[in-house]
Amino acid sequence: MPFEFSLTCPSEDVVSAVASEPLEDVDDYEYLVMQGCRILSEIGCRFHIAGFGSDDWGFDVSYDMSALIEQLPELLRGMASEGCGDVDFYSQGVERTVTFERVEASYVLRCRSRTSWKPSPDVEYVESRTMERMLEELAFAFSTGLAAASSEISMLEPFRSWRSKQGDLTQGI
Repeated sequence: MPFEFSLTCPSEDVVSAVASEPLEDVDDYEYLVMQGCRILSEIGCRFHIAGFGSDDWGFDVSYDMSALIEQLPELLRGMASEGCGDVDFYSQGVERTVTFERVEASYVLRCRSRTSWKPSPDVEYVESRTMERMLEELAFAFSTGLAAASSEISMLEPFRSWRSKQGDLTQGI
């Protein structure tokens, strides 16, 4: 299966006890992402990521997905300015890094594992627009899921602007 990821959330608004908890630090992006992931997990969102020979990386929303969301603005900035970036999927048991390098109309993705799991293949190619669309859709689903749960996080930047698919996903960081 090629490298891919997606976040799916319930289509209706869902009440979240975690979303009603007061936020400790509205200026700490990583904290907000972790809280957001807890909320999305509580309302029943699901995250799927696959690639490099594995049909399912077994990611949960509450913790594993936060590794990607935390690094999303930096990844997008690097892809936009230099045509490259990387994500460290640091969760225990996953422990792999994926690098992204734009070559013409595609991204060359390389996976390096820090566990006994070995990517096969360790290099994949994804059309540029497909990769950019996956990242935009992830940000959009993250923000709209938080809004559906009535989370204050959804009204803070950059999350609020993520609901506009034409918005700058690196804004507010």
